[in-house]
Amino acid sequence: MNNSLQSNLLKKIITLTLVCFSVLSANSQSKIDSIRALVENASEKLKTKEDKQNYIDLLTSLASYYRYENVDSLKAISDRVYKLSETINYSKGKTDALSHFAYYNSYQGDFDLAIKQITEALNIAEKIDYIDGQISLSNQLGSEYAYIGKNGEALKAYLKGADLALENDEKVLLSFIKDNTASLYASQKDYKQSIALYKEVDKLNKEIGNPIYIAETYANMSDIYIRVNELDLATKYIDNSIATFEKKGEKEWLSYCYINKGRILIEQKQPKLALKWLGISENILKELTDDRTVMSLENAKAKAYLSLKQMNKAETAVNKAIEIGTRFKLLEELEESYETLYQIHKQNNKTDLALESLELFKKTSDSILRRENSNSLGAFKTRTEYERQKRDTEADAKKEIDKHQNYLYIAIAALVVLSFILLLIKIQANTRKKLYNQLIEQTEILKKRENELENINKTKDKLFSIIGHDLRNPIAALQSLLDMFVSKDVEAEDFIRFIPKLKSDVDALFFTLTNLLSWSRTQMNGGSTSPSKAKINNLTQNNINLLAELAENKNISITNNIPANAIVWADKNQTSVVIRNLLSNAIKFTKTDGNIVLNAKETENTWIVSVKDSGIGIKPELIEELFTNESAIAVSYGTNNEKGTGLGLPLCKEMITNNKGTIWIESTLGIGSTFYFELPKEEI
Repeated sequence: MNNSLQSNLLKKIITLTLVCFSVLSANSQSKIDSIRALVENASEKLKTKEDKQNYIDLLTSLASYYRYENVDSLKAISDRVYKLSETINYSKGKTDALSHFAYYNSYQGDFDLAIKQITEALNIAEKIDYIDGQISLSNQLGSEYAYIGKNGEALKAYLKGADLALENDEKVLLSFIKDNTASLYASQKDYKQSIALYKEVDKLNKEIGNPIYIAETYANMSDIYIRVNELDLATKYIDNSIATFEKKGEKEWLSYCYINKGRILIEQKQPKLALKWLGISENILKELTDDRTVMSLENAKAKAYLSLKQMNKAETAVNKAIEIGTRFKLLEELEESYETLYQIHKQNNKTDLALESLELFKKTSDSILRRENSNSLGAFKTRTEYERQKRDTEADAKKEIDKHQNYLYIAIAALVVLSFILLLIKIQANTRKKLYNQLIEQTEILKKRENELENINKTKDKLFSIIGHDLRNPIAALQSLLDMFVSKDVEAEDFIRFIPKLKSDVDALFFTLTNLLSWSRTQMNGGSTSPSKAKINNLTQNNINLLAELAENKNISITNNIPANAIVWADKNQTSVVIRNLLSNAIKFTKTDGNIVLNAKETENTWIVSVKDSGIGIKPELIEELFTNESAIAVSYGTNNEKGTGLGLPLCKEMITNNKGTIWIESTLGIGSTFYFELPKEEI
């Protein structure tokens, strides 16, 4: 996620927490001083349990204001809150302390521990029906998942918090969570959806009537308009936000807004003026504990100095950004830093350093592309919509059952009144049986449709996951490098060094596309095949010729011992796809100077074909998972770091099964693997 978006999430967590505690003052220092006075006053009145709870709540509120001022003070106060809460068994206090522990650990870069602590706090909040806490923690949990790229989980947490806020008419909390959801879409470059959500938040903020909330949303909208290069709109919104925050003394948000102002001016080719705004932000950040925003500042400064040809200052700024990004594992921000560093070394004619920076940029880009987050939002939205529709259907069915049950009670009462008890009971029994049968029939229809829809969704999810991981990512990396070449950010000499890697990526992309088309065809045809007599030797030799270059690159010998009379009854195209995938895997996982041997053994009714390699072998515990659908989007790398298609083996099993055959594997770790498939000689 972009650094400015991360800073936005951090500020929203803080604001949401402070709203839950309902403590506001003129500026940060006066807020802290005001709460300290309340804490000291409360510490002298600790006679009853209620007095102690009030004291703990005030300590929690004080800790919240130290999130930017001093995270160590935040941790120390939260430790005290947790111990005091345990002493009097105050669950709300423990929940709030865990939330602050999570913030502290997130700042230290331990996101897993932060998520664990938020989850524990959520469980406690649900048990004690602490609604505001649940909403705040759902928002915090969503933000933590967003930091590590688990956008589906982030959206799930935000939706849970938003539903709770809607149910309890918490407009302020709903505004903050929707704002963060908009930031999440922005991190996925879905700027259209992000702006639409921000406009909803703006409408909600105007209903609330708090100028601070309006200014926060405008600040975030300016960031989106900077990204889409609509600088006039970005300027309009950021100037509005700055005016409000300066009036209210909100220095945390001002540091963020001044950076955005500087970014706009850099895009408008006014680097000197940009540095003035960035300098104001830097002075504010010296008083805060907010390294993520500092990284955004240093990246912006580096670009401004680069525009002014002040290379030493630019390099110093970008190295500061790289240090912070490395510490917090902020890949997107590191990608921006390495690209700027490349430009600096390039303009300084430091060819070796420029190439090194370019390689770091490419490596970081590849790491981002490999991270599993491309389609998680869309997939989760589909599942959420389906689950809601399902709940609505179940609710309607229950209402219908209740309605029929009421009719039955009325009929029985009428029977008693009219003295036709026996006759009417029989009639009602028949009616009830008919209704029951109809209900059973409708239930079966609903179950059938549900299964059909689930299969369709699974097919769609698999298709888009594969497209997102194996097609979109290499194309995006290739597009990024080509864009840099076209814009002359990469010299021809540097670009030529990447040609072998580009060819490898394109070959892998072509192979993936071939598999994807084959798999899609089997899905759309319902697994249908067109069997005929197929010569295994011919199919094998064709695929050996097709993959010969890959084998030659690793000096791997391929021996085809399949006899000419090996003829099976199967779909030729699908059998060829199976052979090609098994042979490709063998090349991929065989070391240089290895060998691959293909054999065929005849039985009474079948031919058993084997592909044996001298590769690295497979761990026994992984063998059972190789042919499962769950591995369909798994990414693996060969002995020369060749990227896998992720679809091959599940596709092989599906095609062999559709042709009334079987497939299995024998492997010894470090020695090699042998893949077998068996197909019938004649039509079954």
